[in-house]
Amino acid sequence: MSKNAKIAVVVIVLAVIALIVVLCSTVFAVQSARLVWYNTPTSSLSALSDEKALEISGMQGESVFILDKDAAIQNLESKYTNLRVRDIEVVWPNIVNIHVVERQQVYAIKLSNGEYAITDEYLKVLDVVSSFDSTNINPVLLSISGLEGSYEKGDTIEFKYSQTFIDVYNAFLSLGRDLTEMRAILKSMEYTNAKMTIKTHFDVDIIVDNPTQNTIGKINAALIAFDYLETEDYGKLTLEVFLNSNNLPEVRMY
Repeated sequence: MSKNAKIAVVVIVLAVIALIVVLCSTVFAVQSARLVWYNTPTSSLSALSDEKALEISGMQGESVFILDKDAAIQNLESKYTNLRVRDIEVVWPNIVNIHVVERQQVYAIKLSNGEYAITDEYLKVLDVVSSFDSTNINPVLLSISGLEGSYEKGDTIEFKYSQTFIDVYNAFLSLGRDLTEMRAILKSMEYTNAKMTIKTHFDVDIIVDNPTQNTIGKINAALIAFDYLETEDYGKLTLEVFLNSNNLPEVRMY
């Protein structure tokens, strides 16, 4: 082995040793965490402290260079069904900010056994109840054809058109409207034969043609049209949303 090759080997060995020392150094080991809330926690989450979150996450003492953020998120969300971790941010040298939000009850999905799964907008099951009444302050009722199986807290309900229902919620947010307004307007939704039928608490039906295409744009168009209705129109109209020849959402009233 040439002299230059020997020097290169020594340099590499020293670099590896230095890297190991850095990774194992307590200076760069996670010592504390801060919960960063994007809404106000209630129920069991109101008692979740920074210290408890760090303990449950499994990140305490781990090197910030090799943090398994996915595992930490899974640990936290498995322990607290109604918690969603949006991100884990490293604050050098040894602090982590855990960005979190309390999941909200957005949908009620009727299951094949007659029970109802109460889910967030991502269709994660937050609770399972034996009966459900759709009111203007409760989650929106979803009827999903062909949905089989049983579900428990913490499960995520997945099916062919999951993203469509997720985008209905996102459509409200894109117009600056919150979950309270969504519940106040929408009573139930059903997806059959390439159409989504939305019933409102005002007896106005909204029919969305091919709802998987430009879902947010179509729901936005329907909401804007709904806002123009007068009280005397309630119970008399159906709003049908489709893509016109210019591939833009258009509403037909009848």
